[in-house]
Amino acid sequence: MTSMTASHTPGAPLTRVPALTRTPVPRPTVGRLRLRPARRGRGFIVGSVDAAGPDTNGFAPRDRVAWRDTGDHGEQLDELLLLDQDDVLGVPSWITDEQAVSYLGPGLIARALVRTRPFARGDQVRVVSTDRVVAEMTAAWARSLGARVVDPSTDGPQTARISIHDEPRVRKTVLGSHGKLAQAAVEVFQAIRAGVFESVPTISGQAIGAAPGIAA
Repeated sequence: MTSMTASHTPGAPLTRVPALTRTPVPRPTVGRLRLRPARRGRGFIVGSVDAAGPDTNGFAPRDRVAWRDTGDHGEQLDELLLLDQDDVLGVPSWITDEQAVSYLGPGLIARALVRTRPFARGDQVRVVSTDRVVAEMTAAWARSLGARVVDPSTDGPQTARISIHDEPRVRKTVLGSHGKLAQAAVEVFQAIRAGVFESVPTISGQAIGAAPGIAA
């Protein structure tokens, strides 16, 4: 089995270009998967299982999957690559590639953020983040739980009783054990299916504008 190395612009749809090099990719060993990338954006790559090694539980060839875009493997979108199964998340059939690469990464952060400051239905909440996408998705998730997300620019910074701050220590919780990450991903996918993030443009959508409850 060989793979093709090709150029690609991060966040853009896969575009086939002539191969530059060919690099052999061996069959996966115990607990590993050989993956075929298809799309990348907002911290994750989505693709499919090309081959599954022995003792890989829950994965089979052609399954759709996602994994963190760390850049450690130098993968291009026309390259096969090998990863441990613990580094791979299954993607439900009812989630599109566009939704997965647009919402999974920031959605995992948003899920962690809304858990940092408990609030009740009807509470006024302010979301503070320098990451526009994370801020929009956190605000959307908080609204889905019944919060009234306020806009500091119009309601004043002291209006909200509760502030949700995007902090590095919170983001670290997203990178917990595989079991916790897989469960968190399930909740993000369920939120996508429920339309929680419909107001947040995908990576190929229009530029993100101002949204209520966001402070830089």
